[in-house]
Amino acid sequence: MRPRILLSALVLAAGFAGSAAAADISTHTFTACNLPDTGQTGDYTATFGEDPDYRPSGSQPSYTIYSPGGTSSVTVDNRTGLMWVTNPNDAGIASTYSWENALLACENTIGAAGTYAGYSNWRLPNVRELASLVDYGRQNPAINTAYFFNTQSNFYWSSTTITSASNNAWYASFIDGAVTTNTKTNPYNIRCVRGGPP
Repeated sequence: MRPRILLSALVLAAGFAGSAAAADISTHTFTACNLPDTGQTGDYTATFGEDPDYRPSGSQPSYTIYSPGGTSSVTVDNRTGLMWVTNPNDAGIASTYSWENALLACENTIGAAGTYAGYSNWRLPNVRELASLVDYGRQNPAINTAYFFNTQSNFYWSSTTITSASNNAWYASFIDGAVTTNTKTNPYNIRCVRGGPP
């Protein structure tokens, strides 16, 4: 029995190692992926242990803007490796969308033909990916606008549906950073992403 368990563990480990290598996107790999810090800088109690008490440099947000197609600039999150549309205006997705149309806008409007920055695999981010952009040290909008141009102080759709209520989906508020849910018919903004685990 013991040799089978060991063999299964080795097969699983090899599978995960292969997945990490296959997740290379553009200039980044996911082998050293770190989640970014929240951006909160103020202490609200005298007790040690709040977010601002832990500020290792490796967890601080880090972004790089590339312009492979002139105005088709992309912002790469150096912590997660995800590639984002830098400016929704340049990508032609600066409108508000119902949830279903938000999916289509990312996958078809800028993605299918590879018209934005030369990539064809753009998509609507899942809720965790979208929430990783929130900077809780800012508001109106709660994001670093030096790397994410024309972000509206508004709600942004994620691709994540509510399991218990399929007519609802998660969204992030870039007014104050809240992440919550609403019905999919509401008109919200979008910011498309590419990359992530296969």
